[in-house]
Amino acid sequence: MRFRRLHPDFGVEVHDVELLNPTVDEIDELRAALDEHQLLLFRQGRIPPERHVEIVSWFGTPTDDSGDGKRWSVLHNQDRAGSMRLPFHSDFTYTDSPVKLISLHAIELPPGGASTSYVSGVAGWAMLAPDRQETLAPMVVRHSYRSRLSHDLPDFVTEHPLRFAHPRTGRPVLFVTEHHAERILELDPEGSARVLAELFAHLYAAERVYVHRWKLHDLVVWDNLAVQHARTEEADIADGARALQRVSVNDVTYAELIARASEQQRHRELQST
Repeated sequence: MRFRRLHPDFGVEVHDVELLNPTVDEIDELRAALDEHQLLLFRQGRIPPERHVEIVSWFGTPTDDSGDGKRWSVLHNQDRAGSMRLPFHSDFTYTDSPVKLISLHAIELPPGGASTSYVSGVAGWAMLAPDRQETLAPMVVRHSYRSRLSHDLPDFVTEHPLRFAHPRTGRPVLFVTEHHAERILELDPEGSARVLAELFAHLYAAERVYVHRWKLHDLVVWDNLAVQHARTEEADIADGARALQRVSVNDVTYAELIARASEQQRHRELQST
């Protein structure tokens, strides 16, 4: 098995492994590569949904978010969720159980191409000055989200350490995202806004961003706790169809997270009366 670096900080393209029939040792090597590099790219042709689920299962239990047992979905730019611009984020950091892993497989692309941008929170933390790490390490960040797609969803609010220890690798992660980080709790609002702006400028500096320009049938697997992603431009259906087959890994389903958030919102409302 060979690895070609995609970016100096993180991410590799994987060569010389057959995804349809890997050995046990090769699967172990892929797990180790994901822990080390945080993002893996494979280019091996069309992968049926059921096989995509099986590949992702090497890294954890795929999540049944739709409740129909199929454990995969398609993000299509004919829908708002698959087309709107998305700032840098990691999925569900505004809950107490962020998604652990995401995998996308390009099954349809517009003539002009499509891209997804990525940054590493592991590299973001490692590249902070030691004195800045010492100051920031004890702080806690409030993450929040109010859906732009449905008025039926609750407001999501939760808190995570700014220096997040990855549960599997133990590596420290700079766990702030421009999409969902709302407030550093130890600072007043002005101070929090100032520090978050500083961290965003550091984390999203151009030289730290890997822009993945999709080719048909690309399969990308990434650690959602270590890596953030963004859709920096709207994927307008007028420019052509863009469809990405998606499989994720998490301990709980989206329905369970919605139920938790609804209960938390009711509790906040009771406290405010």
